[in-house]
Amino acid sequence: MPSYTELCALPMPATQSPIRLFLAIAALLVWPALAQAQTAANDPQRLVESEVTAGQRDIAEAWLILPNNRYDHKVLGRSYEAGGLRVRMRDGAVLSFVLPDEFVFEDRLARLADLDGDGHDEVIVVMTSLNKGASLAVFGTDSGQLQLKAQTPFIGQPHRWLNPAAIADFTGEGRPDIALVQMPHLVKRLELWTLRNGKLVRITSFDGVSTHQIGSGETKMFATYDANKDGVLDLIVPDSDRQNLLMISFAGGRAKKVGSIAVPVPALGNFSIQDDVLTVPLANGDVFRTGLE
Repeated sequence: MPSYTELCALPMPATQSPIRLFLAIAALLVWPALAQAQTAANDPQRLVESEVTAGQRDIAEAWLILPNNRYDHKVLGRSYEAGGLRVRMRDGAVLSFVLPDEFVFEDRLARLADLDGDGHDEVIVVMTSLNKGASLAVFGTDSGQLQLKAQTPFIGQPHRWLNPAAIADFTGEGRPDIALVQMPHLVKRLELWTLRNGKLVRITSFDGVSTHQIGSGETKMFATYDANKDGVLDLIVPDSDRQNLLMISFAGGRAKKVGSIAVPVPALGNFSIQDDVLTVPLANGDVFRTGLE
C-alpha cells in the first residue's frame, strides 16, 4: 500500500491537487481499515473467547468463527460453539470453512502443525456431530480452499467430547503426533494419533487421564518435557482425579508411565513450563510449582 508521502509525490497537474488530497486521506483512513479486516483481531465473526493461533509456515493465523447455540452440551462453559473455521494465509488470502447445521467446532483453539511433512501446516480442531459427539478433525489448504483432510471417528453419541493435548514427535520417528484425551470426564483415556497416508491412525493409548473439568474454558492441562532424558518428548498430564501429574512416554509407539508427581489438591488450569519449572494451577486457587531437572 502506498504511503501518504508516496501519494503526494505522484506526478499530477496542479489543477488536480484536490485529487492528491483525496488519495492521501484514503491512504491514511480507508486502506488501513481494509487491511485490518483481513486479520482475526478485526473479524466480526470470530468466536470471541477462542484463541488466535499464529503460524510459522504458509498459514499466518487461524481462528474459529460463527458462534451459535445449536448444540446444548456446554462442556466448555458457554451456551455457544463455533460454526466455522478461518485462516489467513501468508500471502494475505483469507479462507473459510463453514460447517453444516448438524455440526459444530466444540473447541476454543485452532491448532497448527505440519502433520504430513510437506512443509504446509494443517489445522487441528475438535469437530462435533450434534448426534454422534466429538471427533478430532484435520483441515488443510488445497487449491485456494480450506478442506477437511482426515478425522477420527465420532465418539458415537451426543454430549461426548474429547480434549486435544500436545502435538509433537512423541514416538521419536521424526513426525508430529497428536495426543488427546477421549471423554476426560468419563472414559479418561489418553490416546496418541498420527497422520499416515491421509488418514488419522491411533498408535497407542493409556487409561486413567483427565485434562479438563467440565464447564471450564481452559483446555491446556498438559505440558511436554523429556522426563526420562531419552531424547524424545514426553507428555505431562493429570491422572483421573487430577491429584497426580503423570509423565507418559510414547517412545517407540508404546505408552508407559516414566514418572509421577503428587499435587496437594486437584490440578485445575493450563500448565506451563519455563526454565525446567512446571507450573500447575490448582482447584483452590493456589499454584503448584516444581523443578523437573
